[in-house]
Amino acid sequence: MKKHLIPFIACSPFIPVSIYSQISQHPNIIMFLVDDMGWQDTSVPFYNNELTSLNKRFITPNMERMAQMGVRFTDAYACAISSPTRCSLMSGMNASRHRVTNWTLELDQKTDAKSDVIDLPEWNYNGIQPASEEKEINNSTAITSLPQVLKENGYRTIHCGKAHFGARTTPGADPINMGFDVNIAGGANGAPGSYLGTKNFGEGSRFAVQGLEKYYGQDIFITEALTREAITEMEKSVKMDKPFYLYMSHYAVPVSYTHLRAHETV
Repeated sequence: MKKHLIPFIACSPFIPVSIYSQISQHPNIIMFLVDDMGWQDTSVPFYNNELTSLNKRFITPNMERMAQMGVRFTDAYACAISSPTRCSLMSGMNASRHRVTNWTLELDQKTDAKSDVIDLPEWNYNGIQPASEEKEINNSTAITSLPQVLKENGYRTIHCGKAHFGARTTPGADPINMGFDVNIAGGANGAPGSYLGTKNFGEGSRFAVQGLEKYYGQDIFITEALTREAITEMEKSVKMDKPFYLYMSHYAVPVSYTHLRAHETV
């Protein structure tokens, strides 16, 4: 059975989307979530089709190819913070509905900076949770997720990389509970304890990455390890003759390029 492919790229805080395919009934879908990537952090222009000075600093030929073959959304936006964006993509809700407005991590712990100026709202700091969860988790939103819907319609659903949409120890912290058949290295943490296999990706730390133990001690960067695992799971799906949905979310970008440039000038 011939399968077609639909790749998406979602970037926080801006969301360009590229689609190429002759649509079939069950096309394979790859969703790339690129954390903390700005609209000028690529060689693809997203403003009036004109390259900016920052666009010219980057060479991203694969993104250029996807943009040429597909569609660019030049006026689409996501939240400026990781967890709210992810919760929106999983639920189809904007942040004012799911009320996850900052990054999540520990159960029942807010992550807001303290303010003497405003009274901070009581937001859903425990993130999103599966709709099937019998025990209600306070300060969270129960959802029927996109991968769950796809799974119920014949897809093999694969999560690879950063999850970061539910607080630690809650059901929502585990992508398996959110409709994924396979979870590769996704959990409550929003960053890795280490990007390096030689350091076991932060084993033993608060931000340890689980599920990549086969690479412990190896001279490998986490992006390469995740990519290898994603390819393996896609190949399994093809052998099973099942359409797949791959949510590919590298831990790679979450350092502000603007912040780095500011430090360079100090």
